[in-house]
Amino acid sequence: MCGRKRSGFTLIELLVVISIVVLLMAMLLPALSRARKQARAVACQANLHQWRMVYALYTHDNTSINTDIASIWGKIARDAPDRLLCPSASKPLPGEPVGWGDAFHAYTKGRDRYSTYLYGSYGNNVCIGDKSPGRRTYGTKGAAHVPVMFDCATASVEPDHHGGPPDPECYDPQYAMSPVCINRHNGGINMLFMDWSIRKVGLKELWVLKWHAEFDRGGPWTKAGGARPEDWPEWMRKFREY
Repeated sequence: MCGRKRSGFTLIELLVVISIVVLLMAMLLPALSRARKQARAVACQANLHQWRMVYALYTHDNTSINTDIASIWGKIARDAPDRLLCPSASKPLPGEPVGWGDAFHAYTKGRDRYSTYLYGSYGNNVCIGDKSPGRRTYGTKGAAHVPVMFDCATASVEPDHHGGPPDPECYDPQYAMSPVCINRHNGGINMLFMDWSIRKVGLKELWVLKWHAEFDRGGPWTKAGGARPEDWPEWMRKFREY
């Protein structure tokens, strides 16, 4: 009598299948990670599109941007706190609440009327109230280069073209560009400009924007100002020059 033929995988066949699965996972995981990061970057720009309407309506009614916009920030932070959070930096730094974050952590903005902490991961250009070029409206000359709101490690910034990049990659109050020079979106940050355009800005491009009337777009940290690739911190050397 013939014995029944056994069915099933041999050990070698099973190991081959496991190896193939592991290989496929190794190939797919980086792609999935990139897709998640791209989705967060798109959601971040969607947030800024909503803020664009806030700023545009404000300037339409008031003809300029001034410090009163801070009260609008406060109201939105209380009523719709997610609007102040980039999806890539929606949680604060571990430990006690502090007024700064980093590339992937939010800063603490304060507390609401229920003593609940409010967090943010966008900042605004504090200079647009008193130092910005022109009339500070949609029609401002060079408005496409004037930052209004952006990914940031603090609630506001006032950059100086002499100030260099942070080293290491973290917030340091002695570097004026440090709060915005954060590698949040693959070598850049998302930014709303005074012409109400929104786009990704390269980290080294931060030094060629018109932050305020006295900001030199050809300063020492630009190609026009003589900056060399080796002058940048090691973590920034791979990024595009401007």
